[in-house]
Amino acid sequence: MALTASRAKTQLSQNQKYDSLARWVLDKRLWMLSWYTGLGVVASTSLLALLTQYTITFSALITVPVFSFLMCISSILPLVLLRRWDLQSTEIPATSYSAQISTLAHKPATYRTIGLAAASFAAFALLNCLCAAALGAHNWHLFAPTKRHSLNLNENVIVLMAGNALVGALLASRDLLASRAVVRWPSKISMKAHTLVEHVAIYFAVGVPIVLALAVTTQFTIVYWLFRKAFYRNLMRLPILGLFVKPFIIQAARPSTSVPIFSMLYPRLVIVAIITAIHYENAQAFFDSIAGRGMLVARDSVDPDACLRSGIEASDEYYQHFAYLELAHIARKGPATRRAPVFSDPTKWHFISRACLKLLGTHYGHLKRRGKPPPPPPVEPAPAPALPSPFSSSIAGYPSTPRKQATLVPNLNSSVYKPAPPPSPGAMFIRSLLSSSTISPPPSASSAGSPPAAVDTPASNGRTPLKSGAMPSVFVVRAPEEQNKVDGAPAPAPAPPAAPGGAPTSLLGLIWQGVVWVIRQITARVPSPTGQNGQPFIVTPWFVKRTRDWLDKERVELQVKGILMGKDMDGLCIQILTGFTVASLKEDAYGTLQQDIPRILEALTKMLLALEEYSMELRATAAAAGSEAQFETEIAIEEFILPFTNDITTGLKEIMLVFGDRLNVFRLPIPVARRLQPMAG
Repeated sequence: MALTASRAKTQLSQNQKYDSLARWVLDKRLWMLSWYTGLGVVASTSLLALLTQYTITFSALITVPVFSFLMCISSILPLVLLRRWDLQSTEIPATSYSAQISTLAHKPATYRTIGLAAASFAAFALLNCLCAAALGAHNWHLFAPTKRHSLNLNENVIVLMAGNALVGALLASRDLLASRAVVRWPSKISMKAHTLVEHVAIYFAVGVPIVLALAVTTQFTIVYWLFRKAFYRNLMRLPILGLFVKPFIIQAARPSTSVPIFSMLYPRLVIVAIITAIHYENAQAFFDSIAGRGMLVARDSVDPDACLRSGIEASDEYYQHFAYLELAHIARKGPATRRAPVFSDPTKWHFISRACLKLLGTHYGHLKRRGKPPPPPPVEPAPAPALPSPFSSSIAGYPSTPRKQATLVPNLNSSVYKPAPPPSPGAMFIRSLLSSSTISPPPSASSAGSPPAAVDTPASNGRTPLKSGAMPSVFVVRAPEEQNKVDGAPAPAPAPPAAPGGAPTSLLGLIWQGVVWVIRQITARVPSPTGQNGQPFIVTPWFVKRTRDWLDKERVELQVKGILMGKDMDGLCIQILTGFTVASLKEDAYGTLQQDIPRILEALTKMLLALEEYSMELRATAAAAGSEAQFETEIAIEEFILPFTNDITTGLKEIMLVFGDRLNVFRLPIPVARRLQPMAG
């Protein structure tokens, strides 16, 4: 039975675009995923019911399907939907583990994912306990009421939910650090659907979740056994929360209450945690297999070419990748009738080649810059203003004689400033009443004719004054010295500093002075951060320092992954260009594509040379760092760069093998021809 639907089965309307058709296929795959995960939940719940009752009863035939459905709805389905919402086509680049953790810590989706995983695991444990209680296990009821406390919760259920929630939070954190939200694109062009056996062999890795669940539950049980009473007592002593939770946990906080932790609680916790971890990994692995699997959507549409073009021009890179994958399948494995419209219509081939070469050029520039952003475009200087022409006012083509400018001769015997009249005695009396300063004597005749004090003008300070009425003065804030100069008022004298021993004027001042004195007394007795001989006073433990250095260390693998972040799309573009080029020798009767063969060879060879140059640069840097860096560099090159270079080399060799001596008619740049020469032999 096929696991995924690889193509659309029905004819859809033409007005729907590629992303709508692809979304329809993905919904069918998600429905298939729900069926498989639901069958797994039913099998595990039936196993636990059989271990509880040791027999099959009529109540079990009704209870198990009901609780299995509730477990799928409350535990598995939210995780699958969250994975679908947080799906990413490319990974966010990071150079170290600490930078990756910092990026995740600043994303709200991180806390949402961890919280939802913990809540789903806790809900699975709760439903498991309720199912066991419905089948006759009285130790797993939600409430354990007493005569005095009817709302007392069952401690066994609380521990089972808390331990399982911790396992879910750690599994979600592990997937976030492993960037599992990024789509795992296939390395080969294949539209074949996975069977259940292939899915288990490729994607399903159950060993790590089982080991993690076993380790977490064991440590949680030991910590709970050591600090059980202290935790409940301190929880009830909290100001507001303690009053709320006291009726539910008061029985667990009593010294006489005991729980068989290692005999009954721990085995159940381990079994439930392992089963939930297996279901979680099963759902995540199935989603990995269907999220990046190719599909043939445009083939079954009314207008395949228009549908495929809308996918290539899609704004979402996720659906754009599916369109390129289908186009690569047409170029490599499709029938000749599907490639015939591309060769018969030059506009279609020009659109395909332009899209592929543009994408390769963008990623080539990213590789040459080693992941740095492109430089900003140069700013063009403003054009110089045109000089006024003396013939601008000419009439009927005849130049006019320029007029002579009149020169103003200043009168040096007269004063530039008009002397202000002396104030009257009444004005002086009113001014003295309105002012707190002393009455100034009237200006003398000698001072009346003297120029006033210098005032800042727009030409002197470089600022343009506000026009009167442009803005109310209450919204205009000026510097103190500028305000004094403009208003012409003398600057107020600075207030005398208060005496250090002066008494504060209020009770708040007394309190603040006491707080400052206490802080000074404490800080005076604290030793300095550096002790003798410049050694730090506080010594960091060696394991903390080693862990910090390990997290802050720049990883070659992360650097290469960030620089080659578009290698999946580049690989599809290479398959498209080389596939159509090879097929054009027999199928391109009009020579539509063959005129672009030099451009294709040059583009692929330049990308190959850039990758080889980057590999040599990485090896030279690692040789100076040491053997450990060399080992990490070789792993990164073999995992990321080598498959990319192999795809380019294979495509170039295939073109040269098919065309042979026919390529001699093309002129190529010398570095490109020199690099292609070994492939010809």
